[in-house]
Amino acid sequence: MRRPDEQALQTVRGKPRQTGSREFQPQENPFETRDLYSFRVDAEWHFNVLHEGIAELVGYSREDFENGALSWLDIVHPEDKELVLDAKRRGLATDRYYSAEYRIVTKETMTRWVKMRGSILCDKEGAFLCIQGIMNDITPQKDTEAAIESDHEIFRRFANGMNDGVYIVSSDYRIKFMNKTLINLLGDHVGELCHKVLFKRDTPCPWSVMNRIKEQMCGYQEYNLPVRNQVYQVASFPIRFPDKSIGKLGLFRNLSEIKRLQEELVEFVVRHQAIQAAADKANIAIAILQDQGGIEALHRYVNEAYCRITGYSTEELLNMGIGDILHPDDRQKGLGTYRARLRGEKLDMAYERRITRKDGEVITTLLSGARSIYNREVAVFLFLRDITERKKMEASMWLSQRLASIGRLAAEIAHEINNPLTSVLTFNQLMGRIIGQEPFPIERVGELRDYIGFLGAEAGRCAEIARNLLDFSRQGEINFKENNINEILIKTVDVMRHPAEMKGIQIVTSYAPDLPQVYCDFRRLQQAVVNLIMNAFEAMPNGGVLSVSTEFIRDQSMVILTISDTGTGISAENLGKVFEPFFTSKAEGKGVGLGLSVAYGIIQQHHGEIHVQSEVGKGTTFSVHLRGDVCMLPED
Repeated sequence: MRRPDEQALQTVRGKPRQTGSREFQPQENPFETRDLYSFRVDAEWHFNVLHEGIAELVGYSREDFENGALSWLDIVHPEDKELVLDAKRRGLATDRYYSAEYRIVTKETMTRWVKMRGSILCDKEGAFLCIQGIMNDITPQKDTEAAIESDHEIFRRFANGMNDGVYIVSSDYRIKFMNKTLINLLGDHVGELCHKVLFKRDTPCPWSVMNRIKEQMCGYQEYNLPVRNQVYQVASFPIRFPDKSIGKLGLFRNLSEIKRLQEELVEFVVRHQAIQAAADKANIAIAILQDQGGIEALHRYVNEAYCRITGYSTEELLNMGIGDILHPDDRQKGLGTYRARLRGEKLDMAYERRITRKDGEVITTLLSGARSIYNREVAVFLFLRDITERKKMEASMWLSQRLASIGRLAAEIAHEINNPLTSVLTFNQLMGRIIGQEPFPIERVGELRDYIGFLGAEAGRCAEIARNLLDFSRQGEINFKENNINEILIKTVDVMRHPAEMKGIQIVTSYAPDLPQVYCDFRRLQQAVVNLIMNAFEAMPNGGVLSVSTEFIRDQSMVILTISDTGTGISAENLGKVFEPFFTSKAEGKGVGLGLSVAYGIIQQHHGEIHVQSEVGKGTTFSVHLRGDVCMLPED
């Protein structure tokens, strides 16, 4: 450190210095380093200039040092006061530079080590004025030296557990210690000259920290060193050995690894931004939910798409829980799913929930989520899509397919109704003839009673056929409740028996008696079965056998219904396409290819599975797997 010109130091802030003055002046800090504190003390060790870091270090306030109430010498450890004064005497007798390392006692009676150095300023007659310089807390370095001196084994174990390289060099530049990390990097060079090992030099490095210490300069250095195509940051600290010689403690840190982590962080941020931008453009809403401030499932993060779909701003959502926007009828189910995810339960399926937008509109959304960590606490990452329009299209498509099925059945059922109607007309004519006879033939009253009974039976038969057709065609909202699969199949097969007879198809049924109840929509599941049966009818233009059966796999709580035909079969190349919308292998005008697609969609709504097996010329089998027994509603 260069000593400033004495004349220049006779003034402070442009004012003449008053010898012996104890005027306390604000902090003057020309240093950028955070741990170097500027000071100026007079002949009685009172501060004229005090860096606020010194006050924080010792625990006293600025007021304690004002007007000479407390001197720096009062804080020096009693055993080190003579050392402090002796350093001043040596500086005055030699180069007027003060340098000393000693202990102080803080206001909390804690012992700290400080290093104090700076210029000793005198007046023209050579009388002492003040010491002006810097000091810093060197307690960590002293603790390290103490650890090395008192228990080298503890230091060795500590150093060998570090991921950074650690080494110690003696005053003659020989390596005294290398930890395992550094040995793995450079090899074991204990006892060798450090400048040869690190820099391939025959003489000591001119920038060595030990050289600086000998010149009474700052004892910390840092530089980069290429090793094995990687860059290491090397930091060196001076240490004092038991024999009072000066050595250094070095630390190797891999900057390449730090750079790699920084690049990964940048890449992560860029990837996150890209995903967020893509999600916003695709209208995929993303939110992070977490219990916070007494609010369950509070929104902690939302993207633009989430705001757009719900109609709320980011600021509004960050003060609302998911329960505040869920439809009242779906709120408990939605929060129940959230709690299950927080508990770590595996919920793979997406599910539908209704949300009430800010403007009051109720929309249908498809939700999925995952348990994760946000701000070091468990949270749920939520993904949401608005499927309101898709639901409307599905409903329209379902109704169209249902009406198409009714149209195809109408002609065949009309023929079945025509038979009892013909009987009604015939018996009506016979009754009219009998009643029209004069005189009325009393002996034929019994015959009239028989005709009336026949009329009632035939009319009831017509009514039953019409009732089944109306039940099948009736539109309604999706309605999940407990139903028996056998009952659905029995009613559906009854509707299809006459069309089967007209086509020369025999229907064989086998229903398992021990089926549990299944949560399902009766009419939609009936629609799926009708579509599968009609598909089988079309595969048997010359007649055949249709088999309908059910079974229960108890250990899987699985109900299986099977529909098989002995028809033409499906080729291997078309087998994977049968559930695709508008795919058909029929001749033009014979079908639009929606029957199996609609059936597949209905089974998916019930979170079931549908499988198909077929062989050309031998027939096709469709198997529908549905959960039974104690199942929850499919969307849960």
